[in-house]
Amino acid sequence: MLPTLPFDPYTVRLTIGLLYTIMPLTVWTVLRGRHDMLSTSLWCGGAWLSGVSLVLIGLRESIPLVLSLEIANTVGYVGYAIRWVALRRERGVPVRIVTAALAALLAGGCYAYAVELGVQQRLLFNLAVLALACLMTAREARLLALEKASRSARMIALTCLMLAAALLLRLLAVITGVGVPMATRFGLDSAVVVVAGMLSALWGNIGYLGVAMEAAQGRESARRAELAAATARSEQAERQAAALQALSDERHELLHVISHEVRQPLHNAQAVLQGVDRELHTELLAGGEAAAARVARARSVLRQITASLDNTLAASTLLVDSRPTSLRETEIDMLLELSLGDLPPDGRARIRVEPQADLRSAAMDVGLMRLALRNLLNNALAYAVPGSTVSLRVLDSDEPLALLVEVADGGPPIAPDLLPHIFERGTRGRHDLPGQGLGLYIVRLAMQRQGGSVTVDAGVHGNVFTLLLPQGLEPA
Repeated sequence: MLPTLPFDPYTVRLTIGLLYTIMPLTVWTVLRGRHDMLSTSLWCGGAWLSGVSLVLIGLRESIPLVLSLEIANTVGYVGYAIRWVALRRERGVPVRIVTAALAALLAGGCYAYAVELGVQQRLLFNLAVLALACLMTAREARLLALEKASRSARMIALTCLMLAAALLLRLLAVITGVGVPMATRFGLDSAVVVVAGMLSALWGNIGYLGVAMEAAQGRESARRAELAAATARSEQAERQAAALQALSDERHELLHVISHEVRQPLHNAQAVLQGVDRELHTELLAGGEAAAARVARARSVLRQITASLDNTLAASTLLVDSRPTSLRETEIDMLLELSLGDLPPDGRARIRVEPQADLRSAAMDVGLMRLALRNLLNNALAYAVPGSTVSLRVLDSDEPLALLVEVADGGPPIAPDLLPHIFERGTRGRHDLPGQGLGLYIVRLAMQRQGGSVTVDAGVHGNVFTLLLPQGLEPA
């Protein structure tokens, strides 16, 4: 028989129970709103139930009718089960709380049956269940320590192992008959259980508090890492945007270079042909008229090539150039003179200018307006009745304040199925005429870059295209 100690067993149980009750309340106060609410509630609630169980057992002699011994121990079993669930949640392992509670209630029913068998059987069963519960809790804490690299979880595992060892020692003492029943006296084996229980109440709850703090630090580190990654992605996106802008600027400059290098030789060739034409007409050489006709034909072909290249290069430039358009006050007569000068002589002779505006100048990008008007006039000359007159009217508008330029071709109306797509890239009314379907597409782009628009009214007496250029507004 082990020596006894001068302590009241019920007072000891009551003291440990109060300690078990106070500690989880302290942990709850600290962690409320700072950690996962369900996990915190499970741990603190389970620890509190274990404390309530010990308090009820400690008060059994004082208030024997409060609760039976079977119910008090069942409450303790449920407390261990709930704490086990809390640790599994910290690991991220799904578990059913109801299943764990039912297992604890089943253990409580078995305890009630053991009570009927006798004091020793009841004591052995209770010690075995508590030791098993401590071992299962220690295992979950150890797994949590390994998975999360948590020193606090190791602390929980250690205290649970200590309590499990103390309970198994007490179990062995009862089995061998050297243990002292705690109902009347307090033996050395019981003292070991008491000390381990107090350490479990203190270190276990402090350990869970550390687990929560480590999780908070982990979340903060993850947020900092995410913020750093987002910052890095943002900086990378800015660098990519800058690189794309630089590439766009480079392409824009390249297109200007190509435009100049391709156009200039063609313009030079045209100038030479014009000089030859003048000499042929002046000297009136034999066969000069036939040669002049061939030169005129060559000039016409070169003009077509130049116009095609101009449209292709203009479309490419308008598509890649993202810089804002600068509008400047420009004389309308100069715009008309430049645009008509781009047409062949036989085409210019078919244009009838009808100025109906009070405006003498307007805010525009003269290069874009010249490009739009030239393409519109060439389109009208190509689709109008051969030899017919194309009307060019210049008007102004007060609502909204804008410059209007109308081009009426007097030709057959545009087909209804073609009309919705007339300003789209590649759209052509006739395939027997030269071109790539870029003319009206470029007109639309050129007007949009200036904040304006182009519309068409297809009627039985011809098609009327209208360029609208707002005044007093910034370009889109």
